Order: sequence, then C-alpha cells, then structure tokens
Amino acid sequence: MPSEGILQQSPVSAIGLTPAKDFTVRGTTVRIHLAGVLDRSKLQDLMIRADGALLGRNRLVILDGSRLQHLDYRCVPTLVRWSRSLKTYGHRLHLAGWNQYLSAILAMEDWDDELQQGSRKVGKMPALGSPQYIQAP
Repeated sequence: MPSEGILQQSPVSAIGLTPAKDFTVRGTTVRIHLAGVLDRSKLQDLMIRADGALLGRNRLVILDGSRLQHLDYRCVPTLVRWSRSLKTYGHRLHLAGWNQYLSAILAMEDWDDELQQGSRKVGKMPALGSPQYIQAP
C-alpha cells in the first residue's frame, strides 16, 4: 500500500491524540482537530470515534484541517459517503482551516462539490466558451 510508505513529519496524528484534545464539543457543535497525515485507516478510526460523540441529531461537525499536512486522495470518497450518512441524522459536515494543497486534493476527487468548505468553495474551471475552428493549411 503506498500510504504505508508515507513518512509522518509530525508525531501528532488524527487518532493518536486523546479524545479531550482532538474532539471539542460545545453545544451542538463537534470540532474534530486533524493533524499530520490522514490516510484511510486513520479516517475509519476517526469516523468510529466521532460517531460516539454525535449524540442526538442536528449537530454541526467541523473537521479542522489547520494542522493537517497531507490527505490521502483515497479518503475523499469515504468523506463524501460519511457526509451523506451524517445528513440522514440531520448533521452537517463542515471543513475549516484546509489549506490550498488539501483543497486541491478535495477538488480532484469530490467532483460534485459535496464537501463544501464553508462559504468558500474550491475553485471551478472557468467557462471556455464556444469552440473555435481553424482551417489547417
């Protein structure tokens, strides 16, 4: 697996922290602080732990990527599926603090833009207009 060969620059990981440090619950908002490299196995563990913090309905789940260094592109479809499943319980998934590098990874894999980053969306390609035909000599 390619993700096994990725060297983590920081000893902090999304799952390696204690729940008190990487999960912040205030009212109906659950903020999950991501750090280091997020790969598929860490994302699965994170989703299992997050489900335990999502008691009730209509919660705002914020994935804080301000300390995230790398996102395995293969995690994006799982994030989209998780976002859809959260919506069935009235929860909303919001991405905050994701830098341009991480946003580019999301944009390449989340074609329908389901993982919106708040009011700022990942850039779209401009309209190219009608095709121009040229005559070859």
